[in-house]
Amino acid sequence: MSNSVLQQTWAHSNVGKRLVLLSENGCGRATAYGDCNKIITVQDKTHVAWLDTITEGFRVRSRTLDRKTNQWSPTYTVGEAYDNHGGPALTVDSLGYLHIVYYPHHHPFRYRRSVRPNDVSEWGNEIELGERCTYPTMVCGADDTLYLTGRENRGSEPWYVNLYTKPPNAPWGEPITIFRDDEGGYVRYQGALVWGRDHRTLHITLLIFDENRSYTVGYLRSPDSGRTWERADGTPVSLPATRETVTLIDTKHRALRFGSIAVDNESTPHILYSTCPSFAIPSQGWVAWPDGAGRWCRRSLSDELPKEWEGWSLAMDGALHIAPDGRIFIVMALMKPETVSEGNWAHNSAEIIGLQAPDINGKFSVELLSKPNMTIPHWLPTLERPTGHNRVDVPSMMYTDGVAGEGCHDILSNAVYWVDMKP
Repeated sequence: MSNSVLQQTWAHSNVGKRLVLLSENGCGRATAYGDCNKIITVQDKTHVAWLDTITEGFRVRSRTLDRKTNQWSPTYTVGEAYDNHGGPALTVDSLGYLHIVYYPHHHPFRYRRSVRPNDVSEWGNEIELGERCTYPTMVCGADDTLYLTGRENRGSEPWYVNLYTKPPNAPWGEPITIFRDDEGGYVRYQGALVWGRDHRTLHITLLIFDENRSYTVGYLRSPDSGRTWERADGTPVSLPATRETVTLIDTKHRALRFGSIAVDNESTPHILYSTCPSFAIPSQGWVAWPDGAGRWCRRSLSDELPKEWEGWSLAMDGALHIAPDGRIFIVMALMKPETVSEGNWAHNSAEIIGLQAPDINGKFSVELLSKPNMTIPHWLPTLERPTGHNRVDVPSMMYTDGVAGEGCHDILSNAVYWVDMKP
């Protein structure tokens, strides 16, 4: 597929009318990572958060769309971040207060609550928690308890995935270690967290990687809001879990990258990920879900691409949402086939596509969500998802338009875009 075909696809769509420029100061990972939520709709307002850079450093920003007037608010600054790994994770409680965690990359998390319900223009005092933390994911319980996971290391200890909780009107407690690697050393854990439909069962996925082994994706669930954990087949797991005790969703492929996790009306988790088998084969997109006995079913998203896009790569970051009526919404990056041999991180050919289906067995429609431009990457899509007290029917999404930079501290001027996925 040539750039002209992409341009024709864009010209015949109405996505341009649903595309909003939020910022021209985005950092190299302005909308990363797809597993932590950055968009919350409450009543008639949609709140978004991302990571900018200015001369003085990194800043977490927020804006609000008033859906009654279709007007966007000014840009508000939530707080500073350490580097381009310090982007925000958002959730909302039953009273409409927004909660946000940001800043770290091997530093304490920083947490704030909005001063007023359904309003991101002003935030309460900044609270630090944890020690050497990265990759926050946060959800809110039925009783308004906050649940926060992240990778953490405390000095010379191994790296963990820790779970912090904060009951309403109480401070953050000491963490529970959910996962640790069995071989120590530097590891890159990254977890996605979601509630089951009962608002009691927590589902978590773990991207597991160290310097000697390639990426794998593990899964655990807790039927009692984080107190005990089990595998997909219901087998109890002692904490901390390891790669030997979690359920691995795909043992056939190597070099897995995962997006987010969503739960359907039967409380079945669905996990989005991509695989890159070798430099000779394009990366492929997949959705996996357990069959009830702990075995995983898989569906290829690459097979859903239109004929003119056949052979192109689907890769992470990406995100997944299942609506209350069963519809499935997915966003992923689409790239030229040959990019797999060049490294697909922020490749110039990257564009954002959206996939929708009536259910996991239905036919997916595919839509180009970024205005094509083969000289600059459109990547790091993040999708609106429920985190406890926000209902999501048709989600919206954001992505980064611009380069990754040379390092974690680069001051860049990338564009940040918001797109409504409702035609």
